[in-house]
Amino acid sequence: MSTEDKKIVADFPRPGSAEYSFLFGSKEKRSKTLKQWKLLNKILTIPLYQIGIIPLLRINKIFLLLYTKGRKSGKRRITPLEYRIKDGVINVGAARGKKAHWFRNLLANPDEVMIKAGFRKFNASFTILENIKEKNEYFIWYVDNFPTAAKYLFGWDPKTDDLKNSDFTAFSELVEVVQFYPKK
Repeated sequence: MSTEDKKIVADFPRPGSAEYSFLFGSKEKRSKTLKQWKLLNKILTIPLYQIGIIPLLRINKIFLLLYTKGRKSGKRRITPLEYRIKDGVINVGAARGKKAHWFRNLLANPDEVMIKAGFRKFNASFTILENIKEKNEYFIWYVDNFPTAAKYLFGWDPKTDDLKNSDFTAFSELVEVVQFYPKK
């Protein structure tokens, strides 16, 4: 087998990345990080988005608000999430995989989902990418189109990593990818 035929296994997420901290950090570090994000979202991100400041600044090209119904409390939950549009479909990665509260709320109450992206708000339906090959294709597309975000999120290094020879299978097994559509 020539070196061109060999598959380089890239261990994603890498230490130092946001995903690595969420998935493999100590319990205390994960808890502290989640508390900080929740506080930031509660006092800054969600209010600024709701009153229209974030859409005016065009930050909404990266973040949306996901409205779900809490699986335990039954209360409305609002979660800011990074998203990307691929082939006209909103794609969101669950950094904590099946442990993410918003993800679990989706599964518990699939008919209680709303998206606000920019000034547009709509009831949404969703599918979860189950196939590892489809997830791998999504992450290859993500790295190809957003290498800086990929570096921060899961440790992609554009100087040393080669997209054609990288394998995202282990990463795809850890992270959930959800596709959202306007409900018809």
